[in-house]
Amino acid sequence: MKTYLEASDIPTTPVGPIELPRLIMGIHPYDGCSYVSADRDAENLRRFGTAASVAEVLRFAIEEMRLTTVQVDHMELPLDRLHLQAIWEAEQRTGVQLGLVAYLLVPIALGGEDVTYSERAHATLYAVDHGCAGAAFDAKIRSDGIMRYLLGEDPSKLVTPETVPPFSPQEAEGFTIDYRLLERYLGFFEGCEILVMDPGAEIDLLAMTGRFDLIREYLAYLRRQYDTVITSVHHAGVTIPLLEEHGIEVDAYLTPVNRLGTAMYPTPEMALDAIRQTRVPVLAIKPMAGGRTLGQQAFEYVYNEVGVDGCMFGMGTVEQVRETATAAREVLGIG
Repeated sequence: MKTYLEASDIPTTPVGPIELPRLIMGIHPYDGCSYVSADRDAENLRRFGTAASVAEVLRFAIEEMRLTTVQVDHMELPLDRLHLQAIWEAEQRTGVQLGLVAYLLVPIALGGEDVTYSERAHATLYAVDHGCAGAAFDAKIRSDGIMRYLLGEDPSKLVTPETVPPFSPQEAEGFTIDYRLLERYLGFFEGCEILVMDPGAEIDLLAMTGRFDLIREYLAYLRRQYDTVITSVHHAGVTIPLLEEHGIEVDAYLTPVNRLGTAMYPTPEMALDAIRQTRVPVLAIKPMAGGRTLGQQAFEYVYNEVGVDGCMFGMGTVEQVRETATAAREVLGIG
């Protein structure tokens, strides 16, 4: 079986000890997420409801577009198991062992309760972003296309410090990492050869509350098992400078970058400033802003204007992958 590098003609970038292709297949919409609407989510679930339907798209991406690295996830169990099965089937059909970029939720606990995605966590992130960017952040988050999708187009559902109390500094001192739960999450990838481990965007909450000790602790824990450890960051304009100020070492950042500034917090300008100043490789996610900007212009922006080192993009049908991957390849000079 060929390795992910042997079967690809995509240019690579060094990430820690490995060479990573500059184009990576994302998991959306195979995990049910379209970033557009609930109707589109349901349509995608019908279209990609079997491992065979997903495996056929992956086969095309591997054989025709030479894409050989792919994101895997554990947070939507039935769909993510289907995705892993589809990856295995595609590998058997193509004779290519894909490089797996594994997203890992890092569970944060307070008093024995999981608070990772609690409303108070969201209120805390809001409070810090607002403290850094003020009214510009308030306007940004309320107009953001992906945020509106997440809220079901109901802005009243937005969690703010006015509706839910943020965590106090004293409470943040009580945060712990639930390693028993973390091990269970890691168990989802049992039997998989993980190329890159990507602990999730919980790093935003820990950095914003000053718990760099916990970040160092879980990164050291993961590095005992995985050679290459990056991190997702969803509030790049705040979190990346904090991580670098406190000497947190990761092999790359995975963060939203797109021409519309969608999901780039606290503001697109602050996120871009942090991204352009870091010396750590940056891998862009949401380059097409959840389907809101398409084609070559999306990749010209992330690669040529911003200068990211790599890019992860959503998949879809064979035709959608053909169109998107062709545009990306042309920007990379391998059309």
